[in-house]
Amino acid sequence: MKTKVIILFAFTLVTFNGFAQSAANCAEKLSIFAEMAKTKNYGEETYKQLQELRKDCPSFDKAIYIYGERTINFRIDNAKTPADKEKEVRDFIKLQEEFKTNFPAKALGIEVKKAMVLFENNSGTSDEVYQLLDTAFKNDKDNFSNPKALYVYFEIYVNDFEANKNGIKLQDVFTKYDQISDKIDEEEKVVSDALDVLLQKEESGTELTDKEKIAKKNHQINLDAFETIHSSMDAKIAQLATCERLIPFLGASFDENKGDAEWLKRAADRLDKKGCSSDPLFSKISDALHSLNPTAESAYNLGVSFYTKKNTTKALEYFNQSAELQKDNTKKANVYYTIARSIYGTGNKVQARAYAEKALAAKPSFGEAHVYIALLYANSANDCGNDPFEKRAIYWLAAQTARKAGTTSGNEAASSYDKLAPSKQEIFNSGRAGQSICFKCWVGKCVTVPNL
Repeated sequence: MKTKVIILFAFTLVTFNGFAQSAANCAEKLSIFAEMAKTKNYGEETYKQLQELRKDCPSFDKAIYIYGERTINFRIDNAKTPADKEKEVRDFIKLQEEFKTNFPAKALGIEVKKAMVLFENNSGTSDEVYQLLDTAFKNDKDNFSNPKALYVYFEIYVNDFEANKNGIKLQDVFTKYDQISDKIDEEEKVVSDALDVLLQKEESGTELTDKEKIAKKNHQINLDAFETIHSSMDAKIAQLATCERLIPFLGASFDENKGDAEWLKRAADRLDKKGCSSDPLFSKISDALHSLNPTAESAYNLGVSFYTKKNTTKALEYFNQSAELQKDNTKKANVYYTIARSIYGTGNKVQARAYAEKALAAKPSFGEAHVYIALLYANSANDCGNDPFEKRAIYWLAAQTARKAGTTSGNEAASSYDKLAPSKQEIFNSGRAGQSICFKCWVGKCVTVPNL
């Protein structure tokens, strides 16, 4: 018995020493590999280190796969032939699968990564890309947040419909559009809510930390990306969902779905977005929805219905009711923005600005409202100011306002307004550099002439 215990102890000691030595070897190899990757040295020696780690230490540390992804991406970008690129793309996919096998809880969004490396490098087939994205959307939706991937997922589906592939029907396209749009809305809300916190902190006079400034910039970039993707999806489906096709299609399904609030909501939204709200079917659907379940959405649809009938008083009543009922700040901001643009527009700039500001009060990151207020100012150049210099000075105010949006469209608008404002030579000739110009018209704001 004593001999058996000694043998067992000796075996355990040898095994433990083996594991310890193996861990030490893995740590040393990873240290060398990580140092190479950190300095962006992605040459053959770095790749050799990665291959050894994948073979000998696959479950040692997730850093193997994080730095490994960068290494193989470099090889993909610098592949000399299509065959070489294809080989590296497939190696990237294999690396992701190894990551998922060894670190299943940390390997998030893997299917999306695999799909996009295929798509962006023209590898594989559209069916292969779609299947990966479809699997991710159905099984790992929380980690499917890549704006471009969401658009590719939708685009391939629409292309298959147009090519009469896989038995896809028009209603299937609408359903897919709704599902992906809802996901984009979710992601936009997460980003815009985070941005709102930072914007409100700035508004209170508290300076953001360096980390918060970077986060603010990233949030604005992401919001811009989601806005672009949403617009691209709308443009894609616009080619399919014409009023001529939508009205008979939805009209034929109305009786079957008039008790389904979700169907009525989707149908009303689709008709509204396509500019089909003047058709009696839109009023019919909106009335049915409001009677079935009075909500912010149904009140909004009735507002649109009355607006198309040129009854702005009733339209404003229902739009305001919709805004008051809204619990989602993004949707509330959209309603107020609709009032600003559609009910008042440039005909009543005071009220238009007031409702645009209500949109910003509900959602500080609602950049479109800043851009619209800037447009109202720019359109008042001939109505404000005592002389030509002052009249054109309002473009500085318009530019400042547009830049608050923090979006591409805001910056582009600001740049165009800057070009319309007085030039440096005109500022010099006027002798008003650094002075304040106040607009006594409806604008009621002041702007400082830039110093030379």
